[in-house]
Formats: sequence, C-alpha cells, structure tokens
Amino acid sequence: MKLITKHHILLALVFLGIIHATLAQTASNTPRLDSLALEYQINLNSNPQIAKQAATAWLEESRELGIGLQEVQALYALGNLSNVTGDYKNTIKYTTQTIDLLHKLNIEKGLAACYNIMALAYKNLGEYPKAIDNFMQCLKYSKQTENQVQEANAYQNIATLYLLQEEYKKAAENLDRAANLYREIGDDDGVLTTLFNFANILKEEGKFDQARTHYQTVLGYREKEGNKAVVAYVNINLSQMLVEEGRCEEAVIALKKTLVLLEELNFTSDITIVLNDLGLCESKLGHTKEAIKYFQKALSIGEEQSLIRYNSNIYKNLSQLYQDDGNYKKALEFYQKGVATIEDQNALDKEKYVANIQERYETQLKEARIQLLEKEQKLSDAELQKAELKVKRQRLIRNVFIIGFILVLLTLIVLRLLYIQRLRVQKELGIQQEENAKQKINQMMNDHKLSVIERYQEGQDQERERFAREIHDGIGSDLAGIRIAFEHYAENHEDKSQSKRISNAINNACIDVRSLSHQLHPLPFSKIGFTSFLSDFINQITQKSDIDIKTYFFPEEDIDQLPQDILADAYRIVQELINNILKHAQASHVDVQLTRHTDHLNIVINDDGKGFQKNKKHGIGLRNIKERLQKVEGSLDIDSSPGHGTSITIDIPLK
Repeated sequence: MKLITKHHILLALVFLGIIHATLAQTASNTPRLDSLALEYQINLNSNPQIAKQAATAWLEESRELGIGLQEVQALYALGNLSNVTGDYKNTIKYTTQTIDLLHKLNIEKGLAACYNIMALAYKNLGEYPKAIDNFMQCLKYSKQTENQVQEANAYQNIATLYLLQEEYKKAAENLDRAANLYREIGDDDGVLTTLFNFANILKEEGKFDQARTHYQTVLGYREKEGNKAVVAYVNINLSQMLVEEGRCEEAVIALKKTLVLLEELNFTSDITIVLNDLGLCESKLGHTKEAIKYFQKALSIGEEQSLIRYNSNIYKNLSQLYQDDGNYKKALEFYQKGVATIEDQNALDKEKYVANIQERYETQLKEARIQLLEKEQKLSDAELQKAELKVKRQRLIRNVFIIGFILVLLTLIVLRLLYIQRLRVQKELGIQQEENAKQKINQMMNDHKLSVIERYQEGQDQERERFAREIHDGIGSDLAGIRIAFEHYAENHEDKSQSKRISNAINNACIDVRSLSHQLHPLPFSKIGFTSFLSDFINQITQKSDIDIKTYFFPEEDIDQLPQDILADAYRIVQELINNILKHAQASHVDVQLTRHTDHLNIVINDDGKGFQKNKKHGIGLRNIKERLQKVEGSLDIDSSPGHGTSITIDIPLK
C-alpha cells in the first residue's frame, strides 16, 4: 500500500492580545494585575510556559479582587495562548467562559475576538460547521462594534477553510478582503500575515518556487521581530515543500530544527504535524524503525489532544509501515483505527450532504409547482384575454362618457369663474374710482385750506406792512418834528437837565417807533442780514424785560444766504414764540438756536418757564405757527410739562 501523506495549512493570526484596549475599564487596575498582563504579552510568542503562568495568576487574582473586566481579559489570554500552542480543547473552554462573562457584563466589544479564536479551535479540531458558525459570529460583532481588525482576521481565517477544501479562488478572494481592510487601517502586521496565507495557497497549488519566495519574505520580518511562533510555522511549510519535492534528507534536517523550536514553545498540535512529516521522510528513506518511532510519538500527542484529522493519517501511515515490515496484525489494527477515525470525521460531512440533498429536493418541488402554476396560467390566459377585451370596451364607453361630462362641467366652471372674476373686477374698479374721488376731494380741500392760509398770511403781512408804513410815515414823522421843535425850544431855556430828559424820551420814542415798524414789516434780510436783525430784535426785548435770551446760529453765514421767504417764515415763527414766552411762560432764561442742515432749517427754542399740558388747547399764536408750517410742509414738536419748562423743535424744508 502506498503511504498517505498529510499536509497541514498553518495560519499566523493577528490577535487582539489583551482586549482591554477595546473595553471601557470601569474598575481601577492594581499594579500587580498590570504587571501580569504585561508579562503575558511579552512571552506570548517567545516563551508560552511563562505566558501561561502569568495568565493563570492574572485570572486567580482578578477573581479574588472581584474585577470582572480583568477576569474577562485573563480568560481571553488563556484561550488565545491555548490556541497558539495547539491546546484546542482548552481554547474552547476558556473562550466559552469569556463569552459568557462578556454577555453577563453586557459588553459587546471583545466578542468578535473571542468568536474568532473559538472558530480557529473548531477548525483545527476538524469541526468545520462549528468553525464557520463562529466565524460568522465574529463578522457580525466586528461590524456591530466597527472592529475592522477582527473583521479582517475573520476573512483571513475563512480563507483557510476554503483552502482545506481546495477552493483556492474563494480562499484568495477572502484573503484579498482581509488585506484591503488591513491596508485601510494601516496594519502592516496583518498584511504580512495575509502574505503568509497567499504562500499557503501557492504551496497547495504546487507552485513551490513562488510560495518559497513569499515564505522567505515573511520569515525575514518575523526573525527580526523575534516572533518564534511564526518562524516555526514558516519553517514547517518550507520543510513540507521539501517533502513534496522528494528532498527527504534536506527535509529531515529542517524538520528536526523546527521540532526543537516547537518543543521549546510547547506547541503540541504543531509538534504532531512535524513528527508525522518526519515519519514520512524516514519511511521514504527506508528508516522504518525511526519512522514508526516518530509516528507513535505523534499519535500519543494527537490522541491526547483529540486531533482527529491528524490521527487518521498517522494511523494509516503506521498501518502501511507495519504491513511493509510484515507485522500484519498491527497493520490491520491501525488500519481499522484509521477507518473509524475517518468515519467520525465524515459524520459531519454526511450531515451537510443530507442537508444539501434535502435543499435540492425542496428546490425541485418548488420548480415543479412553478411549472404547474405556469400551465394553469396559460390555460386561463385566453379567457382572461376575452374578459379583458370586454372590460376594455366597457371601460372605453365609460371613459368617453366621463370625459364628455368633465369637459361640459369644466366649461361651465370656467364660464362661472369668468363671470365672478368680471364682477370682482367691476367691484374693484368702482372701489378704486370712489377712492380716487375721495383723494381728489381731500387734495382739493387741502389745496383750498393752504390757499386760505396763504391768503390769510398774505393779508396779515399786507396789514403789517400798512401799519408799519403808517407808524413810520405818520407817528414817526410827527415824533421827528416834535424832536426838532423841542431842540429849538431847549436852546432858548436854561433848564438843561429837564430838557435832556425830555429829549431822551423823544429819542427813545423815535427808536421804538422805528423798531416797531421794522418788526411789523422788516426790510429785506439780504440788505441787513437775517441773523443780525433777529439778534437786534431779541436784544431789544432783553433790554426791556428781566428775561435772559441767548441766540445761537450754526453756521451764521449759511443761514443769512437762505431764500427770503424761508427767512421771513423763520422770523415770524421765532417772533411769535418769543411773544408767547413773554406773555405766558414766566421764564427767566430762553435759548434760541437756528441750525442749517443740508435739506432743512432747524429751530429749537427752550425756556425754563412754568410749562403747560401738551393736550391743552393751543392759542392763536401756536395756531398761526402751525398754519405757516403747513404751508411750507414743515414740522413742529413740543415737549412741555407743568413746572419743567418748554422745548419747541421746528424743521422747515429747504426747497
């Protein structure tokens, strides 16, 4: 019988290490727990025995302290370490406890990593359905927690399952997904692991030279890092290619070196693989006893670790050796064990096969039902077509009737809307005409009122002019004649003091008459200057009364250059307001301020008199002022209250 060879595909994973990097720590860590976690991390890939001691102590102390998250991390560490060393039963044990505790603490972060190493353990134990279920759980929680590292790890490990089934294309597609995710998050270590698994695909396809190139690249990086675990994995694969190529003597040397490294790391499942490969090489070299020794040693480890996939191959290899050696009893014994192991292994495959057959049967039933329904549908198509034609004819008649009715209705509606719109337009036109008539009447009334005011003011001005002329030409001339006659009389009398007083009185009367004449009808302001004339008028009032009046002009020259009609209105307004203050205000101080702006002349008159109620009925003086301002479109603002004086602001537009 021909010796059956066994090729093991190894995967170097990028584990999370310590999952507290992704968990929110709610309890404060003790320095002792931190040091144990650090010791585990340092020795994980180089000295697994020390790493296991640290993780075990870490678990015990976290349980004593009652720190749940630390217990989770320690359990995960032990499960991860068991997976690395090939103790897959303990991997499942510790990882199951980790998952249960995470669910109890209501924490999702870390579940993806747990399901990942759980799936790897089931894969290495040959329980592929459980492996793929756990990989699916890993992908689920990776996406829920947005953990791209574990998502990439899951795709990479799923690729190894396809590789075992010799579906190299699907394996490569999943490795591409993993590599893209690693590059996206900048995980160079993950990309390097993906390169290792691409080398595994090339190796299984028999492309040894290309595979060897990739293995050497990975080996160079891992040796620099001091990662003994991955160095051992790479050397196993390089040695197996030598076995495939028939270079058994070179393979024995390489496998023995790798075996020393694995025994140092205590990687039990990988030791089984190397011992099996050594047995194959020794058997091919004719060293039967050496080969049996290696196979039996591998078998003792495989049976202890329940490595079904490896044990079946070892049983058959031993059976072949004993048969060649003439020991048919043992050959039969080991052959029967190999067959029984294969049956156990194939039980799961049978279940999947039955499920596949059942699925195909149900699919056939569905297809048959669909065909039956299609036939029934064809039989009823003719009747349906007849019914459809009848329905279409009826529908067409109904639609024509409905469309005609709708057109008539729409026509009536449009006519009605046009009639309503016409009535609305006529009504709006009547309202607009009425409004225009009212505006014209108001405009005519305003124009008439302004005309009356203008005629009234013109009459006042003419009357003032007549009075001024009568006073100047009549009383003024008489006083001038009296003054001349008195001066001749006084020259012939010696009572000088009495004559002087009478002469002063006559002079004052002349001045008063001339001033009154000018106030009633002043000379053109362009000849005498408006500001000078107004100042003289106010000074005369100040001299004859106890009231103090101050005048302010801003700027004086610009005010004097204003049009004659505006200055006349300003003079009459100030004159009227000063007279009102003298008659009614009982004030001791008055400020008169005129300011020329770009578009208007501003007049402000303030007094400290007794004031008055703003809602009190105004006298003739203020009414005259308002009428004068109405004529020039000016504005008047009065601010006054009893006991607080009065402030009057007037704006006259400069048109």
